Amino acid sequence: MQRLACGHGPSIVPPTPEATPYPMRLLALLSLLALTALSAAEDKVVIWKLDDVRAGEKKRLAPGFKRVAAWAKAEKTVVTMGVICDSLAQPNAEDVAWIKTNAVENGGVVEFWHHGWDHRSWTDAGKAMAEFRGPDVATQAKHLQDAQAIFKQTTGLTFRAFGAPFNQADDATIAAMDAVPELTIWMYPPKNETKRKALGRTLNIEVATGKVSFDKFAKDYAARKPTSMMLLQGHCGMWNDDSFHDFVKIAALLKQDGWTTLTASQYVEKTGKK
Repeated sequence: MQRLACGHGPSIVPPTPEATPYPMRLLALLSLLALTALSAAEDKVVIWKLDDVRAGEKKRLAPGFKRVAAWAKAEKTVVTMGVICDSLAQPNAEDVAWIKTNAVENGGVVEFWHHGWDHRSWTDAGKAMAEFRGPDVATQAKHLQDAQAIFKQTTGLTFRAFGAPFNQADDATIAAMDAVPELTIWMYPPKNETKRKALGRTLNIEVATGKVSFDKFAKDYAARKPTSMMLLQGHCGMWNDDSFHDFVKIAALLKQDGWTTLTASQYVEKTGKK
């Protein structure tokens, strides 16, 4: 270090960047690049959001859910599936047993999440309405509570995550969610949601509801080059063979490209993301 006289004793001038030995600067740069790469790798998480499980006598579990769960088990991976809970008012014992067996809480590969009570949409005086868009806070809170209660009653499990039918919710929904404090994760929430852990939309795997396109996804994926969590929605109860096989190809592409698959709760627990 250089010492300069200033009339009050010597002063110490810190070394300039040029004075730092080159090997030390190179090591610092390499360390920074390594940390950046590690952070990017940790962010490359995919969560499969699969909607519309029903498990009642009138509306049975669609075979597509069983097919995807069997795939996940074979691949040693996980998925999430949203349950429409009015179907459990008259539960089918076989379908309920399948939910229990495949739940991650019981060593399975599926995190089941709250997808509303009845998944209804309608028109009121010319205004488009949905289960969680339009009704007042009390009505929405009752739907949230009734669904949470009947799922626990029939399966012994507790929802931790929520996704609104049609991904449509309003300010009343945000207020109504306080009635079910166990719901700490919201998939595709309104932009002004701040209380729950918000997991937003990125790319799409379906070009229409129930129709998966590997080609479209691969094109969008190459163009966007995402590096952070992707919550990818599908309706596997509606998938034909082509859609299922395209889903498998998308999963293989992401796995090859270094993406890790987690459930919504696993992701939030791992990252503390809000």
